Amino acid sequence: MLRADAMFDRFSENARQLMPLARQEAARLGHVVIRPEHLLLAILQHHCTARDLLTGHGADPQTLCEALLSVLGQTREGSAPGEQMPFAPETKRVLENALEEAAALGHSYVGSQHLLLGMLRAEDSMPAQVLARLGVGIEPLRAAVRGTMPAAERSRLRLLLISNSTMHGGGYLDHCGAEIRDFLGGGRKRVVFVPYALHDHDGYTARARNTFTAFGHELQSVHEHTHPRKAVEAADAVFIGGGNTFRLLAALYHHELIGAIQARALDGMPYIGSSAGTNVATLSIRTTNDMPIVMPPSFTALQLVPFQINPHYLDPDPNSRHMGETREERIRQFHEEHGVPVLGLREGCMLRVEGLRMDLRGSTRARLFRRGAEAEEFTPPCDLTFLLQT
Repeated sequence: MLRADAMFDRFSENARQLMPLARQEAARLGHVVIRPEHLLLAILQHHCTARDLLTGHGADPQTLCEALLSVLGQTREGSAPGEQMPFAPETKRVLENALEEAAALGHSYVGSQHLLLGMLRAEDSMPAQVLARLGVGIEPLRAAVRGTMPAAERSRLRLLLISNSTMHGGGYLDHCGAEIRDFLGGGRKRVVFVPYALHDHDGYTARARNTFTAFGHELQSVHEHTHPRKAVEAADAVFIGGGNTFRLLAALYHHELIGAIQARALDGMPYIGSSAGTNVATLSIRTTNDMPIVMPPSFTALQLVPFQINPHYLDPDPNSRHMGETREERIRQFHEEHGVPVLGLREGCMLRVEGLRMDLRGSTRARLFRRGAEAEEFTPPCDLTFLLQT
């Protein structure tokens, strides 16, 4: 059994915040130990991935809270939560289950979603029984955490996935400005910007804001908000800019924005990604060109499209004396380990997804790699919808 402090070292920011909230719930009800039901009450009253999962699977947080409280009751007058209030044995089992769920999914962190799975695994616990009566089962939730997403769930997606932010000789987003304007449509939109791929968030935001203001839209950055998730939830569109993909994904996990952005995108909110922002829209960041300057909790990304992308794809230079692997060779190495198609987006091209249709746009071709097959070339404009059915 892991020591509690070692276990909590692996908790995400939101998962850590749930612990004192659960203690408060126990104290409010006059209980002297923290039980799984207190942890579920904390989840239901906190903006986190676990709450989003429950809502997405038909559980109304208010109804669920009332159901739990009607069963729990209050044993005595509520009191101030003690710092040393212990976990009940059932709660310790939930925490251990959460660790096992995270490990089984290949996640090196424990988030609120893993805690929820840990509760559902404890079938004799009150949360598991209440959730079962509401029709919430562990397998659908586990599949959602794993990232399994049937094509039907992508039917409202609107994505613009751009290979690069700047073309040689042009300004920021100049080469794709007309496409962005058309994609966002008429009316002034509130665009939330995610600047985490670069270190200078303020400078990056100022650059993006100037460009989107010229497009006729208002832009605010998530780093300017006390609650980044709420900024995403209130936005008309999201734009994730380029930079280092590892740093970007680590920040998305740290601020628990993966679930929030994915949920809004699946509900039809326009998503614009450029370079690293395009990388994180795919299944994982395993085909990025960037150095792993930080270690995200997982390589698993937003999984809005069921394939991999390699932005800034470069063709081999026959005159080069460089002896390292070409981009194509590195993608072939990826296919030695994985069977997922990889689309190489040369600078100047982009993908536009409208529901279950995907088109290649821009001024340059894309190169598709599939395990055990010759690479294929596609010239825009052309229909690449078949890749959404991968």
